[in-house]
Amino acid sequence: MKRGLIAVLLALQCSFAQTPQNPMVAEGIAAFKKGDYENARMLFDAALAQNPKDTTAQNYARITAMKLKSSDSGLQGALKKVIIPKVELSDVTAREGIDYVVQRIEKLTEGKQKVSLVWMVPSDFPAKVTLSLQNVPATEALRYIAEMAGLQLDYDNYALKIRPLQAAAPAGT
Repeated sequence: MKRGLIAVLLALQCSFAQTPQNPMVAEGIAAFKKGDYENARMLFDAALAQNPKDTTAQNYARITAMKLKSSDSGLQGALKKVIIPKVELSDVTAREGIDYVVQRIEKLTEGKQKVSLVWMVPSDFPAKVTLSLQNVPATEALRYIAEMAGLQLDYDNYALKIRPLQAAAPAGT
């Protein structure tokens, strides 16, 4: 554990010496230094979606994730408490369905619960969703939409990352 932490800190130190080429990484570093770890994480994730080999973004994303994991509050816990009376979706895209649920969350909580979405899904993602639910926690409505569309949801403290499901590795590999 100590060696891993030392390696991350050394890599992070090397990252400080480099000037990031990607403006999202630079913004993420600024947010990180201000202590806005959630925004920093979103920016690093977006930068890594563009360039997965960006070592500065990788290092900061790891450190930011450790900072966020140490926090007690989380988006998923808050959304479990939001009960949506009715969800009726008919042949909508996954994005439309998730956006609808997020709008319902914000309306039901009178704007107190904000949900930032980080879409890591191609704009031409073909999945359509038809769904009818009543008195369901927001997390379950989101989970149903994601499952039907073949998406994966990852919760951070204030952001919900949506990505295509990872293909299962072939047997024997």
